[in-house]
Amino acid sequence: MRIEDRVAIGDLMALYCERVDEYDIDAVAALFTPDCVTDYGPGRGGLVTGREAVRDRIAGGQAQFRRTHHQLGQSRVTFDPADPDRATAVTYVTASHEEWEGRQWRAHLRYLDVLARTRDGWQFAERRVHAAVIENRPEITWEWVPRQEPAVRA
Repeated sequence: MRIEDRVAIGDLMALYCERVDEYDIDAVAALFTPDCVTDYGPGRGGLVTGREAVRDRIAGGQAQFRRTHHQLGQSRVTFDPADPDRATAVTYVTASHEEWEGRQWRAHLRYLDVLARTRDGWQFAERRVHAAVIENRPEITWEWVPRQEPAVRA
């Protein structure tokens, strides 16, 4: 059964990217539980609670772009042994953006998700975003991927 769950969760993540890139905001919002929590970082809306508020935050944030492209990388899904209807995932994503005036920038991110199996299938109960590298948009404030300092810098 876990294989089917992993496939369904992978499809959920891919569908999120497809619908965001198409600016189908109602379809994006439907991927979240009604009581969801998101935090895309302090410069991208911060902590938002509830599907309708998340929908509005995503709509406003994505409206600044003419085009976007979200490309998923590796994803690690862990199932909650105490609750078969809950899982967590860490997924790498590269998000390319073109603003209306032509400025282009790219974000290399990690999606940190809590997923819930509902009667509508797997949905996002929580999504937090941590940035690893941001290209051409240094003025946005991000929550950064925690990274240890090397003992000696090369």
